[in-house]
Amino acid sequence: MADQLSDEILGSARLEIDGPGVTGQPMSFRIVYTAGAAGVDDRGAVRVSWRAQAGLGHPQFEDPSAPGYLAVRTVSEGSVRPVSRFNERGHRRPFVPAVTVHTDDGGLWPGDRLELTFGDTSAGSPGIRAPVTVVHAFEFQVSVDCKGAQEFLDLDGFLTFPVVAGPAVRLAAIAPSDVRAGEPFALRARFEDVWGNPTDVPGASLQVAMSDRDPVLGTAAGAGPVIPIENLTLEAPGVVRLQVTDQTSGLRATSNPIRVAAELPDQRRWWGDLHGQSGETVGTNPSSDYFHFARHLACADFTCHQGNDFQITDAFWARLRREVEAIHEDGEFVCFHGYEWSGNTEVGGDRNVIFRGIPEADDISRSGHWLIEDRRPLDRERDALNVEELYARLRGRDDVMLLPHVGGRRAELRWIDPKLEPVVEVHSAHGTSEWFLRQALASGARVGFLAGSDDHMGRPGATLANANEMPVNGGLACIRATELTRDGIWEGLHSRHCHGTSGARILVDTQIAGARMGADAEAHGNVSVDARANGTAPIIEMAVYRDGEPVYRWTPAGDPLHVLVAWTGNLRIARGRKQTWDGELTVHGARLNRVEPFAFDHPEEGLTGADGHSVRWTSETAGDYDGVLMDLAAASDATIEFCAEPLTVTQELQGIEDGPIFFAAAGLGAHLRLQALPRDGGPLDTQVTWTDAAPPAGVHAYHVRVLQLDGHMAWSSPTYVDIAED
Repeated sequence: MADQLSDEILGSARLEIDGPGVTGQPMSFRIVYTAGAAGVDDRGAVRVSWRAQAGLGHPQFEDPSAPGYLAVRTVSEGSVRPVSRFNERGHRRPFVPAVTVHTDDGGLWPGDRLELTFGDTSAGSPGIRAPVTVVHAFEFQVSVDCKGAQEFLDLDGFLTFPVVAGPAVRLAAIAPSDVRAGEPFALRARFEDVWGNPTDVPGASLQVAMSDRDPVLGTAAGAGPVIPIENLTLEAPGVVRLQVTDQTSGLRATSNPIRVAAELPDQRRWWGDLHGQSGETVGTNPSSDYFHFARHLACADFTCHQGNDFQITDAFWARLRREVEAIHEDGEFVCFHGYEWSGNTEVGGDRNVIFRGIPEADDISRSGHWLIEDRRPLDRERDALNVEELYARLRGRDDVMLLPHVGGRRAELRWIDPKLEPVVEVHSAHGTSEWFLRQALASGARVGFLAGSDDHMGRPGATLANANEMPVNGGLACIRATELTRDGIWEGLHSRHCHGTSGARILVDTQIAGARMGADAEAHGNVSVDARANGTAPIIEMAVYRDGEPVYRWTPAGDPLHVLVAWTGNLRIARGRKQTWDGELTVHGARLNRVEPFAFDHPEEGLTGADGHSVRWTSETAGDYDGVLMDLAAASDATIEFCAEPLTVTQELQGIEDGPIFFAAAGLGAHLRLQALPRDGGPLDTQVTWTDAAPPAGVHAYHVRVLQLDGHMAWSSPTYVDIAED
């Protein structure tokens, strides 16, 4: 932990803190700046900045009794008055959020002090929220504008403190999706704190069984955060979900669905996350930790590092290539080489660049050198200022592919090359972007769908939402491959034999016009759709889409007194997509017997109050659903009144059991969903057979979307059906 910085001219800074932060818990600490030999001029300033991605709470100066209060004090014999402000984008990347304290009515003399107490508790504030992810060294940069010239010079080095995981509040059980009957396999159990960080449970004692009533199949002991339970066997073919219980903490979990068969399928289902970056660019913790987390804590089968190109130095590129080779192991864990080409949206937008094999030192074509120390100009023979130049560098190669995505700097799909870009990303921790899928399909390109995390918090493959930069859980990609090797995963991805989820290991299979997921097919007249899903929670919808629009919707038969009220939307397609839905629902003509939260993303969202007739909440969406599940007392003429900024509406509930009711709201894809659900939530396993009886002639993309009772979703890659004219 670095607690002291010093510069003779600019001054010095120190950090005063009692122990490490605990993820997401209130804390208090003080940064003390002492003016150097130059002093700080009247209307000069001192700035403290940090990385946004780890989720330190936002400071505020108005209410000393509220969370996040930041007290600023000067120790000076002069008349200086500090004027403080917080700006979410107040400094240079990656230290973007910043508190700037301007001097007014005098400056700081050499030796004067400026004290900033983050989370000052002296007037009743509980403190400031600690970063929500584990960080080895959470860094503060201290910068000084001694002359009031709007030119900030950084003190050399950083003030740092560690952030550790909180106590375990839940258990996750991760199993392979495909198992041969009678053949041993391993299940891995992961303990998590309230923000989803892997954490220890000393003396954990795990048991695995088919159910509470069945014999124990296996046991394991340890401290975590991940404990393997090995040599498990399942004898009977079918879909199985195993129950895992920790005898020490009392925590329980149900595994993802396991398909048990007499023989393994030709193409097994492998899970991973191809999209994220580490602290050397704009993420958290070192790249070596990134790879370790993906393999050993997220329990992924494959991953890739995607640092922004304009931050990747030649030395870091060389180190990344060594680290990738060190973690990669055919048959156990696949790690691809890659980087994020980060051209501005207006010249193409973000594309993940993924290599099939080992790239050369000059195989990185940067969009710029903005945050590389030498800031040398573009190498016109090697770099690519726009996506057309990138295409030109890569066309003709069969060992590289691009993955357009939304992220922050969204890809512009007026440029898309399906030979280089076989898939696009529907979901990441930035949000769910179904509008992006529709753009891809409208381009005429034949592309598959998958998801990733775009992790910036050091948790690839198991990224959970934070309250600042990443509003939803990170996604996962499921790729069908003959073997767990680079070649196997590559071929599955390149053939569009893949689907994406919002983070749950939901199994989805489709046969459309007789062809498998991602394939090209032909049809004369009718198009048959056969879709199967095995969920990690009850399935409340399977919808068939043609060219990005729903044409058939299956939902389970619902109880009109057990009603889901859910909302979704993005504010816009550019950055700042989060849409605020803070609001209230009132029931007229009936009584609320019980309300439960639906799919809120992190501990600072959720229900804020309820009584027999109303319920209130705090909510932000980014294309995902949030909502309320209600149990109503019997009433034939009940109505609900929904009130939030994007939509106010009153609706009778009579007939709601006939199917979901939707109301469009202000925002991108924003709507309200009312749906009667079964008392048991719905089936875990669902198969839908449907025929599109009269589709128009031409090539059409058919895909399936699954929605679960926990809000998680899955998207199949489209099957492209060429329908002949009659």
